[in-house]
Amino acid sequence: MTDATVQLAAQTRIDTVATGFFTDARRLRSDYAGIAWIGGEPDAETGLMGPEYKRREVDSRLFLPDTHWYDLDALSDVEVQLSVGLLQVPGTAQGTQGLVGAIADPVIEFYEHPEGGAGVGLCLWVHGTIWSNVALTYRVTVLCAPDAVREPGAESDSGGGHADSSPVSGDGDTGGGGE
Repeated sequence: MTDATVQLAAQTRIDTVATGFFTDARRLRSDYAGIAWIGGEPDAETGLMGPEYKRREVDSRLFLPDTHWYDLDALSDVEVQLSVGLLQVPGTAQGTQGLVGAIADPVIEFYEHPEGGAGVGLCLWVHGTIWSNVALTYRVTVLCAPDAVREPGAESDSGGGHADSSPVSGDGDTGGGGE
C-alpha cells in the first residue's frame, strides 16, 4: 500500500551508438534521467518540500516517461545500470533538517506496455518509508543491440504512469540497482 504519491519528472533522454571495447559490436546506449518526487513537489516560491511529518509507506512502480519500447526477445545481452541520490532534505520550522526515512534499494525493471502495445518499457520501482517529502534523482543507462528498440520513446517531460502489469522475465539482465 502506498500512502505517499510518487511523480517522475524526466530530463531529456540521450541516445548514442557505442562500440564494444572488446567485441567491436554496435550497441545503443540510452541514458534516462530525472527526479522522483516522493510525497509531493516542492513549493514553487520557497523550494521547500513541505512541513508534513508523518510516517508514510511508499511502494510505486512508474514507467519512465520517455522509455523506449524494447523487443523482449532482443534483450538477451542487455546491460542496465541504475543510480539514485537524495536531492533534498527538507528543513523544519526550527531550521534543522527533517526526518527522511528510508527509500530501500530502488530497482529498474522491464514491464509490458500498459495499454497492450508491443514491447516492454522501463519501470522505476521505489519503495520504503518516509517521514517527510523527499526527492530522488535517478539515472538509468541501458546498453543493448540497436534493433532491440521496437518503438522510440517520447521526447516529452510529462510524468510517468503507474505500472499495473507484472514485470516480465527473460534470459537477459532485466534490472536491478547498481548492475
